[in-house]
Amino acid sequence: MKPSRTQLRVAEKAIKEKLELVPLHKSWQFFHEEYNVGLPQGTKLKLTEQDRAKLKEMIRLETSINLQQTTVADFSNMNREQALEHATNEKLAGKKVKDKRLAFKTLAEQPLKINQQQYLLSVNGHMDMCLDQIQSIEHNCLLIIENYRCFDQLQQIKLQLPTQYNQPLVVYRGDNYYKENTLRQLLATTNLPVIAMLDIDLKSLMIACSFPRVIGLMCMSVPEFEVLLQEKGNSELYTKQLPECQQALNTSAEPVIKTLWDLLRKYQKVWVQEHDLGAGYELRLMEFSCRKYNDHLK
Repeated sequence: MKPSRTQLRVAEKAIKEKLELVPLHKSWQFFHEEYNVGLPQGTKLKLTEQDRAKLKEMIRLETSINLQQTTVADFSNMNREQALEHATNEKLAGKKVKDKRLAFKTLAEQPLKINQQQYLLSVNGHMDMCLDQIQSIEHNCLLIIENYRCFDQLQQIKLQLPTQYNQPLVVYRGDNYYKENTLRQLLATTNLPVIAMLDIDLKSLMIACSFPRVIGLMCMSVPEFEVLLQEKGNSELYTKQLPECQQALNTSAEPVIKTLWDLLRKYQKVWVQEHDLGAGYELRLMEFSCRKYNDHLK
């Protein structure tokens, strides 16, 4: 049985600091039983110079890690293929397999234009790319979609965008694999205007306002939304989000946010965007008056 990352850290500390007495917890119990190093003394394990030398050599033989050349901390910034240059266990790599990756697509029948190249994707397809590989985006805006089902099945949602924003790069906001932090790093590297296409709930209204250069959000007409909210809105989610969000929403100066917040507060319900799939209504851009994009251009 090979040592884990935690066990390797414990061993490395003892070797480098020349520790002579260590607590006999699970990690040291493992090394004592597997490698026959140390002498138990009650709740402690006594280590000699020979024990530490043997421990270092056994780690090299078992894992290929030479602790004189590579520290356990070094693996934190490695991809799996890099980790294999220093160890036999690729899972010691600190970087996750989908680290800094984004999922994006276009509206149906539009080409994906990125890095001065054009690609035609299937209606249900999308491109997965590392942030570092994105050199340029030849679209007229970014459309950020919150929920993966709506991102994946975007062709089932009726959209009406103004001409100047009718060829968006559609980007998935993120989950446990595609991190929102990576999306925000992308937003920091581009000057494109941003359109939010999220749930119409308390947290999502705040998130929409937090995007740099955001020009508005996608929603059905206000009269349609009021009717739909009464019929299908989610009251439990409203109650759950209220304590954290109500103060910020109460002080928002953006008319679009105020209008939607008033409706959510009136009916004490919120709207999840999966309702938009296959719906008869159309989502249109509700443009913000306090426009961060215009402010950015000044």
